[in-house]
Amino acid sequence: MLRIDTHKLNRLLGQPLSYQGLPCRVIEILADGPALVLQDHQERRIIQANQYGDAGPRVPRTFTVAVLEPRGEALNPDLPELAGFDLLA
Repeated sequence: MLRIDTHKLNRLLGQPLSYQGLPCRVIEILADGPALVLQDHQERRIIQANQYGDAGPRVPRTFTVAVLEPRGEALNPDLPELAGFDLLA
């Protein structure tokens, strides 16, 4: 199992990454997992539902994506640019 240095992950904040072919930007890092919160860089907006399911404001689309693949033996293949960063502990 790979070990990711959470301090090195902080260098990814604001970095452009592609996720499933979409240009995105890293807006937050979740240490548990670890995972990245990505915002659609093309500013496509979706309608955000409130806790009751009612339509709310239009907000940029975001994705929460694990840094590692499910078995934890490699970086997530949906984020190919991660290979260019030194993230291992």
